[in-house]
Amino acid sequence: MFRKGIGLDIGTTHTVICTVADGVLLKEPTVAAVDVDTDEVVEAGETALKMVHESPDKFRLCWPVWDPVVKSAHVLAAILRIFFRRAIGRTVLRPQVMVSIPCDLTEAQSNAVEDAVLSAGAARVHLLEAPLCAALGVGLDFASPTGQMLVHIGASRTEAAMIFIGDMVTHITVQTGGKQFDNAIIRYMRARHKLYIGARTAEQIKIRLADLAAGHEEKKIDVKGRFVDTKVPRVVTLSSREMLGAVREPLSAVLDAIVSVVEQTGDDMRADIAKGGIVLTGGGVLNGMDQLLADVMGLRARVAANADTAAAEGAALALERLGK
Repeated sequence: MFRKGIGLDIGTTHTVICTVADGVLLKEPTVAAVDVDTDEVVEAGETALKMVHESPDKFRLCWPVWDPVVKSAHVLAAILRIFFRRAIGRTVLRPQVMVSIPCDLTEAQSNAVEDAVLSAGAARVHLLEAPLCAALGVGLDFASPTGQMLVHIGASRTEAAMIFIGDMVTHITVQTGGKQFDNAIIRYMRARHKLYIGARTAEQIKIRLADLAAGHEEKKIDVKGRFVDTKVPRVVTLSSREMLGAVREPLSAVLDAIVSVVEQTGDDMRADIAKGGIVLTGGGVLNGMDQLLADVMGLRARVAANADTAAAEGAALALERLGK
């Protein structure tokens, strides 16, 4: 019955809800099942995916963070209302919420996020940039007078930031993340193998074959799709080495962002990066990306153990510190 303080990370593909005391309470797709007749949101998350799969004539999917067809704020609020109830149950006192947001949101976009969270049932909403949330979530010391670099790779953007005493000294955002890796694989399969595959297949290829670490044994998998010209089902074999070539363009964009932040950082903080390394967070981090950064830039890097939930966990911790 006591008012809860929760951390919220609304991602393009997944939403995560956390509390400091209980950790991760919910991690589900940021998607709604919408009734095709009434245009009302009837379910959200994994349940929504199941409903549309079972009754595609009655319901359609809406991913409101990027879907321009519907009133996104209205759908997002409905999704969050379901998620709040699923995560914390029904309480008399509405929760206070700290939301992890991208650095590049406009004021209007930030206001839309805040309004959606309030409409979902929050008593009060605070917003904090994702790199700062993720930094708190992985345990970086904001009191330390030492520069610390964090790269947060989400589904639709990468945010590279140099953090000093709890503030971002330098940061760069590029519109490249997990979705762009998937799209690059789809384009490659069409161009190289004349095979049409969907987003889900591309994601599975990325998960099973993506390994940027040098020296690892090459993997191969069979990929099923439809031949572009005849639409006839076809199977081709794809190797991990070939897959790396497919994602070269979006991977270069991520590396360029990291290099830009390092170049814009003063000598003292560059020395801090050389000593402390780079922390990688976000659901879009590819396997072996830490070793690739070490090989390409000569800097130590590590993938956080809680990479995909760090932003929400850090948001919950930021809210707790705000109340002290």
